[in-house]
Amino acid sequence: MKSRKGNVLVIDDEKHLLEVIKLGFEEDGYIVDGFYDPVKAVERFDEKDYDAVISDIRMPGMSGIEVLKYCKEQNPKVVVILITAYSSVESAIESMKAGASDYITKPFRMAELLLRLGEALKMVRIEEMNINLRSEKIKEYEFIGGSGKINEIKEKIKKVAGTDSPILILGESGTGKELVANLIHYNSKRTGKFVPVNCSAFPSELLESELFGYKKGAFTGADKDKDGLFKVANRGTLFLDEISALPIGLQPKLLRAIQTMKFIPLGGTKVEQVYVRIITATNKDIETLVEKGEFREDLYYRLNVIPIYIPPLRERKEDIPILAEFFIEKISKRLNIKKKEFSRESIEKFIEYDWKGNVRELENLIERMIVLEDSDIIDMDSIPKMSKKSEMLNTLNLEMLERQAILKALERSEGKKKKAAQLLGVHPSTLYRKLTKLNIDYT
Repeated sequence: MKSRKGNVLVIDDEKHLLEVIKLGFEEDGYIVDGFYDPVKAVERFDEKDYDAVISDIRMPGMSGIEVLKYCKEQNPKVVVILITAYSSVESAIESMKAGASDYITKPFRMAELLLRLGEALKMVRIEEMNINLRSEKIKEYEFIGGSGKINEIKEKIKKVAGTDSPILILGESGTGKELVANLIHYNSKRTGKFVPVNCSAFPSELLESELFGYKKGAFTGADKDKDGLFKVANRGTLFLDEISALPIGLQPKLLRAIQTMKFIPLGGTKVEQVYVRIITATNKDIETLVEKGEFREDLYYRLNVIPIYIPPLRERKEDIPILAEFFIEKISKRLNIKKKEFSRESIEKFIEYDWKGNVRELENLIERMIVLEDSDIIDMDSIPKMSKKSEMLNTLNLEMLERQAILKALERSEGKKKKAAQLLGVHPSTLYRKLTKLNIDYT
C-alpha cells in the first residue's frame, strides 16, 4: 500500500524522537515505518518501496552516512534527509556529496522537517516529469534513417548534446536542420526552453529587438518592456535558423552576446546576463559570404565550433524506404485514417527521384497520396508524374555544378579521391579543399 503523500522510513536510536517524527509524518498523511536499529531498517528498505528515508547520523551499528550510501545505491531516486545533533561543515559536505537531499540539525521543529521533505519530494517529481517530457520530445523529433551518414549524425548529436559549444548545422532546405537542433537540446540537461527564430523572417530593423528585447519608450509603439529571445531562452537553447540572413550591422552585437552571454536591450542601460546554448543553421555557403564581406569572419568562426552537415536525400537514398514507412505510419495516425501500403514499384520510383525538396518534399507527397488515394494499396498509377534524377546541366548555379561534378567523379571512381581528382582534371589537394568547402562527406 502506498499513500498519496508517500512511504517514509525513519531511523533514529533515540526512541522518543523517533516516535515524535513518526507521529508527525503520519498525521500529515504519510505511511511511516520507524526503526531504532539502522541495520534492521536497511533490511526493511530492501523489502518495501520507500519515497524517503529520514535518518540520524550518529547511531550504533551503522552511521547515517552509511545508510544514505546504501539506500542511494539501491534506489538513486529515493529522498534521504539526515539529522544530527553534531552539526559541522564537514559532515554537511560529506552527506551532500553522498547524495543527501537535505541536512537538518537538532533541535528542529516538526513543521520544518515536513516542509523540507515536501520540497525534496516535489523536486524529485519535477525531475521525473522533465525526464518523461524529454523522452517524449526525443521520440517526437526522431531522426529517421539507417544509412552510415545518418548514423554518424546521430552519434555526433549524443556527443555534443551535453556540451555548451556553439553548433552550426549545414544542409539544403528540407533536410531536417531544426529537427537536429531539437534533438541536441532535448538530449542535453538544459532546464530552459528550446527557442527557434528564423533570421530571414524579420525585417532587419525588428530582428535586434526580437533577439535582445527592448524597454518602454525605446521607439514609437514600445509602450511596455519586452524580453528578447535571448532572455526567453535562458538556461536553454536559442536556435538561429537561416543565420546567413542576419544583417551585417547586427552581427557585432550577436558576436558580443555569444562571447560574453551579456547584452543590453534596446533603450536600456542595464546589462543583462544569460546562460544560453547557441545553435545556428543555414542552407547557404557562409564561407562565400565571408569572402564577399557579407558575413563577419569572426562571427562565422565563433558559430562554426562544431559543424554538422546533413546530406540531401539524394545522397542517402537507402533511407527512403525507411522514411516512407515512417511517414505513412505518422500521417495515418495524425489524420486518423486507415493505414495504406505502398507497392514495391512505387518505393523504387521514389528511390529514382531527385527530391530537390528533400525529406520535407517526400513527407508532403506521401500525405497528398494518402489523402487522395481511395485504394489501400498505393501503386505506380497513384504517384504524380516524377522526373528521374536531374541532369547536371539543368542548373546554371556554379556551386551546384561543382557539387554535382564532384559527386559524379566520386561515384565513377568508387570513392577513390585521387582517381576522382584525375577525372575532374584538378590536383588532389584542390579536390580535398572543395570537399570541405561544399560540405561533401563521401565515405
